[in-house]
Amino acid sequence: MDLHIVGGFLGSGKTTAIIGALKLLLAEGKRVGVVTNDKGRHLVDTAFFARATIPTTEVPGGCFRCNYGDFQERIAQLQDSARPDVIFAESVGSCVDLVGPVIQPLAALPGTGISKTTYSVFADSRLLRRRMLGLPMPYSDAICYIFDKQLEEASLIILNKIDLLSEVQIQETLSLAKTVFPDKVLLPQNSLIPKGTEAWVKLLAQSTITGIPLDVDYDQYGAGAAQLAWLDQTLTFTVDNGQGCSVVQRLIAGLVNILREEAAPIAHLKFFVQGEGEEVKLSFDSLTSSNEWQAALPSLTANTLTLIINARIQMAAERLRTLVGQVISETLTQAGIRYEETERSAFAPQVPKPT
Repeated sequence: MDLHIVGGFLGSGKTTAIIGALKLLLAEGKRVGVVTNDKGRHLVDTAFFARATIPTTEVPGGCFRCNYGDFQERIAQLQDSARPDVIFAESVGSCVDLVGPVIQPLAALPGTGISKTTYSVFADSRLLRRRMLGLPMPYSDAICYIFDKQLEEASLIILNKIDLLSEVQIQETLSLAKTVFPDKVLLPQNSLIPKGTEAWVKLLAQSTITGIPLDVDYDQYGAGAAQLAWLDQTLTFTVDNGQGCSVVQRLIAGLVNILREEAAPIAHLKFFVQGEGEEVKLSFDSLTSSNEWQAALPSLTANTLTLIINARIQMAAERLRTLVGQVISETLTQAGIRYEETERSAFAPQVPKPT
């Protein structure tokens, strides 16, 4: 069995790329599995993969590095239940320092059934371009330290969302990246198109790319992680026929707009909407334009809908909790829509402590 660990900053498109890679492997007759990971405990990505009938386990409440034993157990669980030929393990987007504490010990451990482990680091091409050009970043210096260290640890960098750059910008970005990262494998990628992940999948099958062990200033790393508020919320509500899409649009637009009014950088904001026979996932980051997401939201005919929210925002956790509650109240309560909050948590991650 091959294990492909996927890292990279929040919002870099890891989940979309993994889905594309899995489709290619399934078409080849491969058995597959996924391990999701987050500092929170109610994950959009886990629901998304599970609804796609992909064998999925999760490591919640912390990264692979700080939950190494749980990570091993989830891999073994997938091996027992699904007997996969390939597992993709998606690391939480604020994590770094995986090679020494995770990848190398896994490779050295006998009896795991893992024949090969690879490590890919994803970067949003637009964000990487800004960093290489010395342009202002959406995030604080402490958070940018995490972004920089993820790239430093990589042997393989996927320049994802390359389709969001112009042809001139693409060529300039690739040229810059070859200069800034001369010893790394660089792969431009558009993960949204059917064959967009084909070159990546072939490279993983043919190579063993495991990254570069890091020296990390954990005080600086912890300071950056602490500036990102984590909010996870699940709510279920019932609407009149045909009103679901309008209500979800108002909820999402209200939350995105209020965060922008607060000038709070969005590292990643994910929504997963489920109704009977219907589902959709939407993702936002600091560079997402205000209206481009609405075209991706299909009509929702179910009367009862469940909405999972995963928000990773540069702001105080309690302030984020207050804002989300305000948007829900204004959108649902004032419209006379009854709803139930089944899960809600908001926190700032603690200083990472490698296992």
